[in-house]
Amino acid sequence: MSLETVVAFLEKERGNLMKAPFAFVTLCTLCLGLGYGAGMLYYSSQIGSLHEQTTAKDGQLSRYRVALGIDPASKGALVELGNQELALKAQSIIAKLREFDKTLDDKGKAIKELEQTGKISTEDAHQARLQAKQDVSEAFDQNLASDAYNVENELRVRLDPSALSHVVRVPAFISGSDPHSRVTFSELARGSGFDAMMLGRLADEMEEMAKLLPPDSEKKQ
Repeated sequence: MSLETVVAFLEKERGNLMKAPFAFVTLCTLCLGLGYGAGMLYYSSQIGSLHEQTTAKDGQLSRYRVALGIDPASKGALVELGNQELALKAQSIIAKLREFDKTLDDKGKAIKELEQTGKISTEDAHQARLQAKQDVSEAFDQNLASDAYNVENELRVRLDPSALSHVVRVPAFISGSDPHSRVTFSELARGSGFDAMMLGRLADEMEEMAKLLPPDSEKKQ
């Protein structure tokens, strides 16, 4: 019942209602109650709809933040990503891995030049190379390793064995016949200096796997 209808009714029945004030008050109270109840139902529905929309957008935003490398790539967060989002996340990790690899390569070239020009001894050059590997390894371990290995693992999980067989992969321990069950040597040696030499190959492996991800409609369940 609209407000205009209620007003017209009150105007028409004003004489009768004035003779029965109790009934008038009761009618007004009833109208107000019905109006309040209808309003509450309407706004509750609207609030519920807005809450659902906000929750959905928050979930989408969270996935984008992970995919773009803004938030950490925890295993739970990666599972929620579509294949294209995971590929985007992998690319951000790959770029950072190549930066670490380039840093180590640049350090090696600088040390070699110092050695060849006689500015440092062969022994000092050897120690400098070991220190360079240790520095890069520690930086990788502190800033990227967890994200990198979580993404590498998620890429592996989503590819079937036939696809994985075409990927040139980092040396690893493999448990049983399942190609998904593996732990890379570089992961075992995190922070030791040894893993620094494997970061370029890890980037290559992840890049190949990211390219082999199937369309999102074919994502493994």
